[in-house]
Amino acid sequence: MFKKILTICAVAVTSVSLSFAQSPSTLQLPEYAVKSWIIMDYETGAILAESNSKMLLEPASITKVMTDYVLADALQKGTIHASDKVLISSKARSMSGSRMFVEEGTLVSVNDLLQGLIIQSGNDAAVALAEHLTFSEESFSVKMNEKAAELGMKDSHFKNASGLPDTEHVTTAFDLAVLSRALIKNFPEHYKFYSQKSFTWNNIKQNNRNTLLWEDPSVDGIKTGHTDRAGYNLASSAERNGFRIIVVVMGADNEAYRQRVSRELINFAFQNFDRKKIYEANEVIARANILHGIDKTVPVGVSDSITATLPRIQYDNLKAQIQVNAGLEAPVQKGEQVGNLEFYIDNHLLYSFPVVALKDVEKTGIFQRLWESFLGKLNNKINKFKEAL
Repeated sequence: MFKKILTICAVAVTSVSLSFAQSPSTLQLPEYAVKSWIIMDYETGAILAESNSKMLLEPASITKVMTDYVLADALQKGTIHASDKVLISSKARSMSGSRMFVEEGTLVSVNDLLQGLIIQSGNDAAVALAEHLTFSEESFSVKMNEKAAELGMKDSHFKNASGLPDTEHVTTAFDLAVLSRALIKNFPEHYKFYSQKSFTWNNIKQNNRNTLLWEDPSVDGIKTGHTDRAGYNLASSAERNGFRIIVVVMGADNEAYRQRVSRELINFAFQNFDRKKIYEANEVIARANILHGIDKTVPVGVSDSITATLPRIQYDNLKAQIQVNAGLEAPVQKGEQVGNLEFYIDNHLLYSFPVVALKDVEKTGIFQRLWESFLGKLNNKINKFKEAL
């Protein structure tokens, strides 16, 4: 259980969260024969564990998560609509690799193409949707890179909408986790497509390639990818008891091993990490002394709730300390920062959050302040006299 050790010291949102990324840990991390992997806390975006997560790699069909992100954004803004009919071009029809099997010259709705993109991993659907939004796959890739920049995917560069091999088409496990988090966060209703287990088009039923959907009920996405150069990739997300994580595995040698590593990393995260509410917003954490106020103390707390995502073994070592601004003096307004709340593990500073006053404290009148000053000076003289005895 977290030790709420609150020391008051004088020194000259959405919820905010603590995370393992800033804490020392004795956890033994798993090792796998893959090129790269990462576990990300969905709520904060913090890295819980990783291996080579910034290595530049080809994403293969996980690319389609970015393709879909651009399209979901366009749908939300009304640039395109789910009911739009898309004319299938010869380029879209001729795409190799995984397909939903659309026919050239036919009209297919955006909604059907999105399912073909997400569930069937259709390269034909990716090109058709890209052409519908920007008239060409090349101009669509410009939008993909613009979105990547907006999301802070600093090591990503996209050359096509499908993920077919291109030496300049690269990203990292970290960037794909950032993208996955943004997709879930910004388009929660749209994200429901990713948990759909099958889609039938042109009398051809295809199952979602993410077989974790059948194996683990807590998994609700996200996307597989494979080419000979990229190996077997999988971005997945799972939620248990309100705690969601994102796992990305890149460069496995085969589909079964990709699945195993992803499954074990998901279980590793839920078995070893926990997410707990530490303080509620506007909860009275302590009372700070205040000079020249009608009240002698003011209740203090944090304006946003604070939640911690840490290894279970670390919660007993988590300590908090409040440092109040030196010479805190009235008047003080509710919501005014009056200090900082610091969290430590084994003397290692994790975070510092602003501490605010939770009520107004007015200044006393001039006569009251003079009287308090007199008493203070008198008390000092008495203390000095006692010390001299």
